This record gives sequence, C-alpha cells and structure tokens, in this order.
Amino acid sequence: MFLLAWILALLAAPAQHGDFDHYTLALTWQPGICSTDTGCRADQPKTPLIGLHGLWASTPRSLAASGVIDPQWWSKGCDYYHHSDDAPPLDPSLQAQLDAVMPHFTHSLLTHEYDKHVQCFGFDAAQFFTTALSMRDAVASSAFGTYLTGEAGQHVRHADVVRHFAAAFATTHPTALQLQCAENGAGDIVLTQFWITIATNEINAFPKPISLIATPTDQDTCPDSFLIPAW
Repeated sequence: MFLLAWILALLAAPAQHGDFDHYTLALTWQPGICSTDTGCRADQPKTPLIGLHGLWASTPRSLAASGVIDPQWWSKGCDYYHHSDDAPPLDPSLQAQLDAVMPHFTHSLLTHEYDKHVQCFGFDAAQFFTTALSMRDAVASSAFGTYLTGEAGQHVRHADVVRHFAAAFATTHPTALQLQCAENGAGDIVLTQFWITIATNEINAFPKPISLIATPTDQDTCPDSFLIPAW
C-alpha cells in the first residue's frame, strides 16, 4: 500500500504561492455525495465507491498576512489571484481516469478543481491530477478503504471509523481525518466525503505516517453514528 503511493505521488513544489502549511486530500463516498444536495448526473459510475474530490492547498501565508482568513480562502481559493473557466489541459487517457472516479455534477468538478485549487499555483496539471489519482488509489486500496467498502449499507460509530483510519495508516494524529456527513432524501445522515490532512513538505511520502498531521481547524460534520450508504 505505502510503496505504490511513495513511487507515484511525486508532486513538484508549486511554482508560486507555495507558502502554505498543508494539503487536504478530499475523497468522496460516491453513494453518499450523490444522494445529497443536488446529487449527481445519471451517467455517474457506480464503481468505485471511494471517489476523488480534489487536493487542496491551505491558505498561503502571504494571503493570511494581508488579512485573508481560512474560511475566506476555502470559499474563493485561486480566485484571489486569478479566475479561469478553462478545463485543465489533460490527455484523453488521464481525463478518462478522472472521469471514472470523480462525482459527475451538473457543472464539471474537474474544471472547478483546476480553477480553484491548481492553476494559480503554477502546477503542471497532468502531474498534479496524476498525483491526486495515485493518492486516492492508495487510500482506496488500504485497510481503511477496505473497511469502508465492507461497511457499505451499515450504520457505524464515528469513533470506530477514526480508529480504523489511525490503525490503517499507523498515525498518532487521528484528527488528520475529517469526516463529512449530510442528510439524504430519505432523512438519513450519511457519509459524503472524508478529508485527510497532509504536511506540505511530506506530500511525496503519503500515506506514510510522517505525512499525516493533525487538522488545524476542526471541520468534521459527522455525528456519533451515521450511515455509510450503498447504491
């Protein structure tokens, strides 16, 4: 599990605005995110269950020094520097791989992620999204990914999910994991996403324990127990 990501996740340092402290790897639980809010399009793949939302840089220190607070950065991201509606320049093969694991919203999530979290940093788009894919794959194929998949359709305790995460990745920072829940159309509180906090200077070591850090701001929205939905 660790070797795969260690070899593949080779993200170059951002060319600009690289003075940020951590990344958030945002992964989706597809049956959950597609059953809440506006849902997903009819062409949404039903496999895999663990999808990719994005890989997000935290607030650049230069912006923080000018008075930008974290919630503002979370809302606008790269729009503080430049807005672009252009899709990332990716070859068809990589585009197809991303299409297979990202939620299919009405508006392109891939274009949104590129605009908000990638283009202003000067990352090479192909390298960035290839790395994000490999990181998703490492989590999905881990003992934690296997645990989540095995619990599809079941109610779970929040503490048990965190415990399985900490054990799978041998981390002493269980709050590196932030769970996201919402209410679906049936009135159930369901898992929609889970976010993993990664030290900027250890991004290429992910998912080794050295890469995981405690989340600076608690954004966990799941209650003590909730449903991990199935399709």
